[in-house]
Amino acid sequence: MKNARFSPRIGYAGGLTAGMSDNWLILIPTSPEYVPSKDAQERAVALFKRIAPEADEIEVKLSERPRLIDCGANLEKINCPSCRQELGIDWWSDWMSLEYGQGFPLKPAVLPCCGSVRSLADLRYDWPQGFACFSLEAMNPNIQDLPEVVEREFEAIMGCAVRKIWKHL
Repeated sequence: MKNARFSPRIGYAGGLTAGMSDNWLILIPTSPEYVPSKDAQERAVALFKRIAPEADEIEVKLSERPRLIDCGANLEKINCPSCRQELGIDWWSDWMSLEYGQGFPLKPAVLPCCGSVRSLADLRYDWPQGFACFSLEAMNPNIQDLPEVVEREFEAIMGCAVRKIWKHL
């Protein structure tokens, strides 16, 4: 999408649809390029089906390059991981657009707040979001939260630390 500008609320799609809203519980590796084995993916899906049997859909999404796994309308602010200062959404959107155009290489850049050198993946997102080549997603999982013991079970199955993302559209 040449010359497209990223919006934290609508991504690149151009807008949200009116009507019902949906929620996703998404698990991603904390390392953007990590992809669990096929067997681990299947076991993680089976665990998700056990803990969220009423989910509308549970699926694995894979990509060759890291992609933004966002929290949708839940995004409230973005902070520097070094000085904790809030970073402007417009500044972040411009950086996202540049990275998107290059396939999200997640190159470190100088942050405007304190001059620390970080990548988009290093920023502190409130609500959590991140970058990944692998995601495990449950649409409308109909569970309140993922208990820590279950989160650790996903980590054991997938062979990596995971980040939990609640997405709302």
